[in-house]
Amino acid sequence: MNNSLEKEIPLPVRYLLGLLPLGVIVIFYYLCIRYSINIPWFDDIENIPYFLVNWIEAPSLIEKWQTIIFPNNEHRVLAARLIVLGQYLVTNKLNFKNLAFCGNLSVLVLFGFITYSYLRQSGKWFLAVPIAFFIFNFQSYAGTFMTIMSLQYQMVILLSVASLYFLAKRRTWPFFLAIFLAYVDTFSMGNGMMVWPSGLVLLLFQARWRDTFIWSVSGVAAIYLYFHGYDFVQGNDKAFDYILQYPFRTFIAFFTMLGGDFDVIANAGFSKRMIIPTLAGFGLFTVFVIWLIGILSTSPFWGRWIPENLAKRFNNLPKLQNDNNRWNAFWLGTLVYVLISMILVVVFRTRFDPHIILWSTYKMYPAVMTSVIYILVIQSFTGRIKLLAFGSSLVVSIIVWASTLFNYIPIVEETAVARTAFAFNQKRNGIGLGATKNNPFETMLATTLLKVDKMRIYSLPKPLIHADEDKLTLKDSALTASTKVTVNELSPDVLSITQEKSAAAGERNYAILESKDNLYLFSFPLNNSGAIGPKGTIRAGEYEVGVWTVSKEGTKIFKTDQKVIIQ
Repeated sequence: MNNSLEKEIPLPVRYLLGLLPLGVIVIFYYLCIRYSINIPWFDDIENIPYFLVNWIEAPSLIEKWQTIIFPNNEHRVLAARLIVLGQYLVTNKLNFKNLAFCGNLSVLVLFGFITYSYLRQSGKWFLAVPIAFFIFNFQSYAGTFMTIMSLQYQMVILLSVASLYFLAKRRTWPFFLAIFLAYVDTFSMGNGMMVWPSGLVLLLFQARWRDTFIWSVSGVAAIYLYFHGYDFVQGNDKAFDYILQYPFRTFIAFFTMLGGDFDVIANAGFSKRMIIPTLAGFGLFTVFVIWLIGILSTSPFWGRWIPENLAKRFNNLPKLQNDNNRWNAFWLGTLVYVLISMILVVVFRTRFDPHIILWSTYKMYPAVMTSVIYILVIQSFTGRIKLLAFGSSLVVSIIVWASTLFNYIPIVEETAVARTAFAFNQKRNGIGLGATKNNPFETMLATTLLKVDKMRIYSLPKPLIHADEDKLTLKDSALTASTKVTVNELSPDVLSITQEKSAAAGERNYAILESKDNLYLFSFPLNNSGAIGPKGTIRAGEYEVGVWTVSKEGTKIFKTDQKVIIQ
């Protein structure tokens, strides 16, 4: 089968194809390094510097352990905090950019588990190329470029896949390693608990009754310990009211999320944007169901639930050899895991925002789903049909990958600039990095940054934007903005500051809001949309509005006739 396929593709072409994943990986990590910044944002604060300060100040080993497993909202964050602790113990410092890079290495290891498992089934390396494009795209840019998300959302998927990989081995030490990884997984994020039912499906498929009992008891204990002592309820019972009110919307949302790796027109209106992912989701799920019927019919446990006529129709589609039992079990566990995880997002999160199904935060789940379905498809065909399936999948995967560079890298760049300006506001005014004024989080955030600075563990970069930032003020400027600047309310809580002309090449413009006591910066995006100023981060007062232009030649400050009053 593979030999005939190799004759269809010349050797130089196979070598060239085999090198493509390396190029995709290099580009992925180059962009990770280029656009990551050594500045915390929002949830980063509680899970990284605040945790570390508490760990250092804890007087006993038990209390130090409690700081590691103490929950953040609905989640414990074990793996991420252990990595943070490791960085501190090695370097005596915190570096958010380096931590994000460590978190993003989980994508490489995840790709390794999936690809290695395919190759162990006599797969060919050049046929695995589309997997790299499906995994190493920037659909998950929010998780890639926010430190705690890189250490948590992507890490928990890796831990789940790794646990299922070892669980499928049918040997003693990998089985207990799988349990250990499942415990780390569970305590690293609530989604990690889904490894237990997924592993149960895997073990029942392999008819491993003793291991099923041990795994089930271990899972019940892990889930009990996870919830023990803390109230995690956030009104999730209301999710079922939403489902009953919008059953069809919820049904479609599942398939839209499932096909999220094909979200290639991300700048379109949501009703148009969701069409391709929804169709792709239906297609992926159809393949999954056909494959599922085929492999379950071969299982001593699950096979009894498959009607004989249905089993005969499907069990020859994915060439099911006996020696593939382990790998079929691994693919089954992995697919069940990502499907359950996506169902939970649809059920418990869409009531907050129906658009959440295509949020970047959750896009690694459909990426894994797409990659595994591709493997199942490519294993099911021979000869020219296999070649056609590979060629079409390669073209589609490259289009998906390229679309994410076009759609999301500009967002990533603008987000980094905006957060740097927010860091300036935090440094200058004591608020800016995710907190709102007169909120307990504001006090915690400011106190934490002061503590780690005093302990010489972490300080905001200096300068953040330009060496002139420390003496920035509108009072001494004699220049008037040559372009009209307008301040409007985008919403009751958000200011939109717009200028008629975009910045010149090589320039970056910032809106200045200066009162008697405070000065804020908000970055103008290069696409000339308005600078966004959340009112909740601006102290009360009357503010003059100006523009700060930064370029390689230096900086200029321009006054305008605009004023803003913040209550």
